[in-house]
Amino acid sequence: LFLLILQFNLAGTPAPSSIQAVVTTANPILFVTQFPIRADFTTIGAVFGNHQSGMYDVGRGGDLWIRFGDGTLKNLTQAAGYGSTGVNGFQDHNAIAVRDPSIYWDGTKALFSMVIGAPEQQYMWETYYWQIYEVTGLGNNQTPVITKVPNQPANFNNISPIYGTDDRIIFTTDRPRNGAAHLYPQLDEYEEAPTVSGLWSLDPATGNLFMMNHAP
Repeated sequence: LFLLILQFNLAGTPAPSSIQAVVTTANPILFVTQFPIRADFTTIGAVFGNHQSGMYDVGRGGDLWIRFGDGTLKNLTQAAGYGSTGVNGFQDHNAIAVRDPSIYWDGTKALFSMVIGAPEQQYMWETYYWQIYEVTGLGNNQTPVITKVPNQPANFNNISPIYGTDDRIIFTTDRPRNGAAHLYPQLDEYEEAPTVSGLWSLDPATGNLFMMNHAP
């Protein structure tokens, strides 16, 4: 993340002290970086159908970051041991993409979605899924720990997680309403493109899962 603050004089040109080295904020900022995908139809940057996890849908190489109030940055996924460290940035089976960070009420942890893996060679076809993870250890002097949320739908794309007021996790997923394989993928009514099935609620401790609304 690069922040440049430019101060312009009356003539419209940058003032001599226009570039500020550090911009402080009252609170830390949690954010993700993503590899850009040029296509915008049912890809990661699209308004609809952006839940898919294939190589044509979302590039690998992004991370979960935190920017502290004093302007310092920490790559949380890298510090927790996630992501590819291949030669010249090659994205291998350890490659990741991340999205949708959401902070817990007291600021001590956060949810986000992550997909892990990329083909090792050309013409290799593999199936990947967005899954929900939780990160703790967000302090400047702490080592972040990332754990996969238990009891979530395993072979579906689970995205946009948030904490409920009762500590359940609310999220969207492309799991069909009853999990039946012959109903997968759910298709939207306009383009007949893959879509999420609606809002779901999960108790990670017990595995209790239910659909809040069916909205393909």
